[in-house]
Amino acid sequence: MAKHQNGQFEYMKFNSRRESYYKGVQRIKELDYSFDDLIEHFPCFVGHMTLSRFIGLYELYKKSLGVAGHIAEIGTYKGASLLFFAKLVQIFEAESLTQAHGFDWFEGSGKDEISMGVEEGTYKESYERVIELIKAQNLQNIAFVHKMDVTKELKTFLDDFPHFQFKLVFLDAGLYNVVKIALPLLWERLTPGGILIFDQYNHELSPGETLAVREILPDAKVRTLPNIWMPTGYIIKE
Repeated sequence: MAKHQNGQFEYMKFNSRRESYYKGVQRIKELDYSFDDLIEHFPCFVGHMTLSRFIGLYELYKKSLGVAGHIAEIGTYKGASLLFFAKLVQIFEAESLTQAHGFDWFEGSGKDEISMGVEEGTYKESYERVIELIKAQNLQNIAFVHKMDVTKELKTFLDDFPHFQFKLVFLDAGLYNVVKIALPLLWERLTPGGILIFDQYNHELSPGETLAVREILPDAKVRTLPNIWMPTGYIIKE
């Protein structure tokens, strides 16, 4: 589990659920289900808030169908949302050119210009393990992971591939300096009608994301899906 500081506003919205949730998780662990059970019968075990998160990503992905471009994710971590998007492409766009591209430096949360409630080094994952996870599911023709510091290397990457256009961009880094650099670069490549998703917009534990959005897209209409807790906002490019 990632370590966070406790907040006093948005963090508290679901605070009353935390104790019973973690007790339930511990009880499930004690029931000694097999690995196959966890994979094949995952709705038995996943919490409803985690499930709602992926339902929300699915709803936003569905809004992008018919718009030209790939999917980009800034902040890949263990690859859950990247692989989820890749599998949605496999289901709904099997004959299209759509691919999912994840960008991460795989060193965990770094120091940021704006203080946040996540400890430095949190959200660190092995790049090699994510690659092997993709290969194990034969998704290497759809899911691509680019190991880089996006604050220094994203512009060069995009310059090297001038044809890259995106229909869905998911900003899941939560850091001011990352969002400030990545947002204008990816917004330029986002096809009109495409969707820009914010994982921690208007959240006290990652204030830098909101501040960067406010600076770069001050007049954008940020919408939300009322049935999910995170992602917290999205913009449809006009």
